[in-house]
Amino acid sequence: MGTAVPNRFRRPYGPGWALVGDSGYLKDFVTAQGIQDAFRDAELCAHALDLTFTGHRAFDDAMREYQETRDTKVMPMYESTAELATLDPPTPEMAWLLEAVSHRVPAMDGFARVAAGVTSPAEFFSPEYLGQVLVPATAD
Repeated sequence: MGTAVPNRFRRPYGPGWALVGDSGYLKDFVTAQGIQDAFRDAELCAHALDLTFTGHRAFDDAMREYQETRDTKVMPMYESTAELATLDPPTPEMAWLLEAVSHRVPAMDGFARVAAGVTSPAEFFSPEYLGQVLVPATAD
């Protein structure tokens, strides 16, 4: 049974503090992306702090860039997760797509990469990518 999680973004920094992963933004846990988000954000945050501590950037500028980069990187999975978390049946188009994906190894591999958080849903569901991995399925 699913549980509604209040998805939201937070400002991930302030004077003397910084947030990464679920503490900086929260999305439903149905896609199990939390630990990957934390690792990615920690790397981005560490880079921003390094720029600050070495005197290359002001704290607010470096951390604002960290937040903008984090938000840009996570948004496709955030939106996909919010949609999946509704637990609604797939649309007819999505049902067709999942059926098509299930018959092509490159498409299955690509979908697994999305589920693992390696590939962005925006990249996988782009017409260019799906055209590459599904064209052979329609030729059979």
